[in-house]
Amino acid sequence: MRRLLILAALVGATAAAAPVELHYFWSPTCPDCARMKEFLGQLAAEFPELTVIAHEVAVGTENFELMAAVAAAYGLKTFATPLVAVGNVATTGVGVAVELALWEEVARCALRGCPSPLSRLPPAPAQPLAPPPSRSVPVPILVALGVALTLALLWALTR
Repeated sequence: MRRLLILAALVGATAAAAPVELHYFWSPTCPDCARMKEFLGQLAAEFPELTVIAHEVAVGTENFELMAAVAAAYGLKTFATPLVAVGNVATTGVGVAVELALWEEVARCALRGCPSPLSRLPPAPAQPLAPPPSRSVPVPILVALGVALTLALLWALTR
């Protein structure tokens, strides 16, 4: 509790706060996601430097795969919606303990700065390079060279 009060005092005393990026993975069929969305709205109102980036995971696979990658990058063994990642914290579910952990981490990141949660992801594999253009000599030129060499050789032998 004392740590929470110190953080609150420091956040209030800080003139220029660092930008904070929070990623929120949700589904429209998830009842806890609505509660988390409401809490994140309150958190964003309290911390103007907070940017909440929402990823809807029910349609398509791209956002779901991103959620799985973020969960793995944070060492989560299992994950479900809502999943929230900010600074050094990634949580799933809702409740007072989850909200307090997120509030503390956003406050810490506003004070000290934190990289984007996506910076924890491994770099995307490099796309294979196109093969270099062929440097082979076209067949008609080889045939012409062969004929010329043969004629030159016959000429040299008959002289």
